Amino acid sequence: MNRVCFGCGSILQSDSEMITGYVPKEKIDNANYCKRCFRLTHYGDKTSNDFEKSTKTILDKVNFSNNYKIFIIDFININNNTMNIFKSIKGNKLLLISKIDLIDKSININNVVKRIKEIYRISSDIRYISSVKDYGVNSLLKYLEIKNIKKCYILGPTNSGKSTLINKLMELYNPKLNKLTISNKRNTTLEFIKIKIKDITFIDSPGFLINDYNLDNKYKSIIKPITFNMKENEVIKINDFYIKFSNNTSITIYLFDKLEMGKYYKELEFNYDMEIDDNIDLCINGFGIINIKHGGNIRINNLDKDLISIRRSVFGGYDE
Repeated sequence: MNRVCFGCGSILQSDSEMITGYVPKEKIDNANYCKRCFRLTHYGDKTSNDFEKSTKTILDKVNFSNNYKIFIIDFININNNTMNIFKSIKGNKLLLISKIDLIDKSININNVVKRIKEIYRISSDIRYISSVKDYGVNSLLKYLEIKNIKKCYILGPTNSGKSTLINKLMELYNPKLNKLTISNKRNTTLEFIKIKIKDITFIDSPGFLINDYNLDNKYKSIIKPITFNMKENEVIKINDFYIKFSNNTSITIYLFDKLEMGKYYKELEFNYDMEIDDNIDLCINGFGIINIKHGGNIRINNLDKDLISIRRSVFGGYDE
């Protein structure tokens, strides 16, 4: 019987280092992890993207199955792109918001969840957890037991917390099992990995690949909403991009990490502009959310337009 790497799910082999699952021949008999995952865990080595699975490949596999599906996503990356993937998942499913320990207490998560459900027209249940702080992990397992779930896919974008959740469940209920490899590098998990915890078989999956502002970003800080009052034609610089506002407005920026930001007064050439309504969220894949109170024209420099999606704000402030 073929043995698999408990980090990425690849079959362990000693034939070629160019194929996933490679282990030096002298170590393969006792190996639980391939060379790639071992070095990723212990040395933080960057990984090749050659073996990543496409969104279509993952969806084709899971949609062929009647197993329950959990789509895990951190709050900062809930946007039109990720929610379109969630809606493409067929059958019984759950939207699970991860890393809520990183959300500032000024944000009412229950109200935000309600608005997410309304804005994206989600009929499935929504729950939220923090695997690091053990919040909601036990109740998630009980939720699945009450629903009599026996097999369950764990799905989500790369680095959304899939393997961290499964590791936490193993730590709580079966600590003797080898843990999955966790990394902030894109797509550590390359194949589907089955892990039985109590009476439920969880199936960890490769992450969905989404064009991202910064795939190597590892969230460590709490989201601290920062507000700026922008006057007509003023520009704000956030990290390495710029936004110019045609009207007076207030903006509130939600990021996991503290980055350079402030008003900018030098002349700039802008790449494109957008017309926006009042009280929208400008969502930037893998980066953050900018809530803009008053609509009009915005001009943008040095930010890929494909990274942006716009929605009615999940933070409220409009007539509902």
